Amino acid sequence: MLNLVCEPDTGPLRRILRDFISEAPDGRTIPELKRYALLETVHQPGKVIDAIRQLRNASAVTTEPRAIDTKTRVHLAATPPTPSPSAEQGALW
Repeated sequence: MLNLVCEPDTGPLRRILRDFISEAPDGRTIPELKRYALLETVHQPGKVIDAIRQLRNASAVTTEPRAIDTKTRVHLAATPPTPSPSAEQGALW
């Protein structure tokens, strides 16, 4: 039996785009991300916007403006600092 998947897994594309975005302190534009997907990956550029929406919904990236179009700039989301183990231990005692 052949198992057909209507929607391909975008997990690998999301990881690739997240890494590519992380290399640019000022973020990346949607056209940059689509071009990167076309020239540097096996993924279709048309899947970039879906992948960015999923990353944004997971709070991994932010988009300016919120609506995603050709002028949208995508940035890595700020991650909250993780407390060091000694700081946590001191708070417990």
